Amino acid sequence: MTASTANYLWSMYDVLGQGTTASIYKARNKKTSEVVAVKVFNLASYNRPYEVQTREFEVLQRLNHVNIVKLFAVEELHMNPKQKVLVMEFCSGGSLLNLLEDPENAFGLPESEFLIVLQCVVQGMNHLRENGVVHRDIKPGNIMRQVGEDGRSVFKLTDFGAARELEDDEKFVSIYGTEEYLHPDMYECALLNKPQLKAYGVSVDLWSIGVTFYHAATGSLPFIPYGGPRRNKEIMYKITTEKPEGAIAGMQEVEDGPIEWSYQLPHCCQLSEGLKTRLVPVLASILEANQEKCWGFVQFFAATTDILHCITVHIFSLQQATAHNIYTPFHNTVSVFFEDVQAQTGIEPAAQQYLFQGHPLILEPSMKVENLPPTTPDHPIILISRKPEKLVAHPYREPSHCVLLFLFLLKIIVGVIHQYLQIARSLQKFRELILQGFYSYM
Repeated sequence: MTASTANYLWSMYDVLGQGTTASIYKARNKKTSEVVAVKVFNLASYNRPYEVQTREFEVLQRLNHVNIVKLFAVEELHMNPKQKVLVMEFCSGGSLLNLLEDPENAFGLPESEFLIVLQCVVQGMNHLRENGVVHRDIKPGNIMRQVGEDGRSVFKLTDFGAARELEDDEKFVSIYGTEEYLHPDMYECALLNKPQLKAYGVSVDLWSIGVTFYHAATGSLPFIPYGGPRRNKEIMYKITTEKPEGAIAGMQEVEDGPIEWSYQLPHCCQLSEGLKTRLVPVLASILEANQEKCWGFVQFFAATTDILHCITVHIFSLQQATAHNIYTPFHNTVSVFFEDVQAQTGIEPAAQQYLFQGHPLILEPSMKVENLPPTTPDHPIILISRKPEKLVAHPYREPSHCVLLFLFLLKIIVGVIHQYLQIARSLQKFRELILQGFYSYM
């Protein structure tokens, strides 16, 4: 069974996604066979006000950015010319949600992939703010993944059905979004049927971005009542609104039990301590229910841009047998770098000495970190302490018991297996680096 417009043809079985107002299909250009995505609005969508019906393609026509899915054309369905069809860029890698459902990412994305998500979402959101647009439905399912010829991912914001023009100081009262990612003020009105007493600003997007980043970093949602977010809505609202300052997650593990707050990302996620240290303050500042206390986009863009512009220096502490990623702004001096190393390893600057590629690496405190040699996880700078150091326990631990409660789920079982495979690969790499370091030292 097929459907078409003047220029595009698709099978009704080739569904990429479905929503309450439209379905998305994989289609081809009739002349060139170019693959695109078409969004076909259903008849129920035409019961909405006309300005709401036209809002999505009007917004997309104004946007032009590599991290936003492109709109190519607006056409009409052959079977029913009244039905509009948006012809958009096809993203071969599915959505960020699809990626997170891969068992390999059961405990979050690898650090390199997470940084790409961070960069793409920040740049895409910056383009929206420059054009005075609020998205209102940020979530992993609305972030598409394009895979380049080099295998590198590019993530793109999509689904602008709820988007509207809104400047930083403007407010709106209509409610859109997906409940797990919905700002608590909107959640209260939409899902608890409370009277609408508040107007909402652009900070609602920041809350959704915070939940999305936490989900991408850990593989799970930050706020989970007993039985899950959709089963226990009152406790879900309680968790998000009573969250202590600085907390980035809350979980209720027992029915009617206490809420356990987390101020750090879980130990089983794949991000390094260096990245966690810089990311957690951002999450704490945008996962803030009070719109007056929540960061604005200016602060958010400044903090995330700082992370993305950091130089990542890979360090392997020889005596401790631990690997570290030091995230440091390129304009910092090596003296600040020494302090960052101390913060992660406990080794004082005076006791730090370095080797790189089998040779001593002399670092003057006044040097800029941008002059450090480029490193990778396989070719780090070797750190040796001038003082005796204890072997540090391996940083990986089993997932917390709250996750193990759900081990009957196949996805989690396979995810744990991938976690242990990752541990085994890291141990093998550490063994090679220990031998390399000691040979270099001798």
